[in-house]
Amino acid sequence: MADPILETARLRLVLPSVDHLQAHVDFLASERAAARGWGALPHEAWRSFAAIIGHRTLRGFGPFIALSKADGHVVGIFGPWHPGGQPEGEIKWSVWPAADEGKGLAFEAALAARTFAWRVLGWSSAVSYITPDNQRSAALARRLGAVPGHQWTTPRGTLIDVWRHPGPEVVA
Repeated sequence: MADPILETARLRLVLPSVDHLQAHVDFLASERAAARGWGALPHEAWRSFAAIIGHRTLRGFGPFIALSKADGHVVGIFGPWHPGGQPEGEIKWSVWPAADEGKGLAFEAALAARTFAWRVLGWSSAVSYITPDNQRSAALARRLGAVPGHQWTTPRGTLIDVWRHPGPEVVA
């Protein structure tokens, strides 16, 4: 697949590259990431980012890095994601800088990423996996039209809410 770039009113969604690594490392070192159970030391964040980049090689698709059109800073990661051990394809999202929360950027990026999954990848179904205490992500899922269905226990034993997105026939 050609290297896609998605555009929204305020964002450019591009393929992850080494240029985005430090933003990922910084986010995983933040108190916000630690509060979600995602905190990581720099070498662990490096490995995590390598997995994000490698996902595209192994699956033929992967999430995008959202960049602000205004100043080029990294807003976060958004897009199709289906790593081994996860039962269904997911529309993934995470806003990295706290200053970018609550501005509708996550909605813009997640909507563009989901549309890409429907129209380009040909997905007919997608979920988002959200921890029960992550109210911001649950609110975004609701805004995208997703509904909570069942719960899934990860291989590590974490209980996750599974939010089902409306299919392409509904949102097209």
